[in-house]
Amino acid sequence: MWNPSKKTRTIASKILIVLFSITMVFHGVALLQLIPYQYLWGGRLSSVEEMYVMETVSLVVNAFFLWACIRYIRYINQGLVPIWIRLVFGFIGIIFLLNTIGNLVAITNLETLLATPVTAFLSVICFSLVPKYEN
Repeated sequence: MWNPSKKTRTIASKILIVLFSITMVFHGVALLQLIPYQYLWGGRLSSVEEMYVMETVSLVVNAFFLWACIRYIRYINQGLVPIWIRLVFGFIGIIFLLNTIGNLVAITNLETLLATPVTAFLSVICFSLVPKYEN
């Protein structure tokens, strides 16, 4: 079984921190309606109110993901990553894998072309943080 090194895991965590931070900015911009809601969520939103709910949920979920990444780096620096945080990243990886599939069937081409490779990449990175690590 592949077992990434501490350096690989640290780099992966830092990449996730950057990407989740950028994603949070994107969702903030969407909440400010600087992006028309018709282009969000695969073009399936039917109202501004629905956009507020979905984007708020996205912002909260991404904040949780960001917090998990920060915790992961703290644990890896201590030399032991507990199973609960590894399970969190397995769960996040599954979410991004499913999101990748959803992006492939999105109504908007922007979502398919832009978001699909990003979510696939996030899924792979999250799965790289799942294997057991002990220093």
